[in-house]
Amino acid sequence: MIVYIYNMYLSSILQQLNEPNPEWYARITDIFMPTLIIGGRFSHILQNKLQEVAELIPNCEFVTIEDAGQFVHDTNLSDFLAVLKNFLDS
Repeated sequence: MIVYIYNMYLSSILQQLNEPNPEWYARITDIFMPTLIIGGRFSHILQNKLQEVAELIPNCEFVTIEDAGQFVHDTNLSDFLAVLKNFLDS
C-alpha cells in the first residue's frame, strides 16, 4: 500500500515537472515574499536556468553550493544550513 501511494505521488510530481502548467511560470513575478533558491553545482538542473528563474522573482536570492548535487541538503548539509541561516538573518 505504501509503495502504491509513493508511486502515485511520484507520478504526479514527475508529470508536473515534465509538463508544467504554463500559468505557473507566467505568474512567477507575483511572488512577493523574500525567496531563496539554492542549487547544487553538480545538479542535473542547470544553474543558469535557476538563475533565470531567480531574476524573475522580486526579492529573490540565488546561491549555488559548489560541492553539492541535486540534493544539496543531503550532499552538503553544512553549506546548505549556512546559506539558509544567512538568508533568514538578513
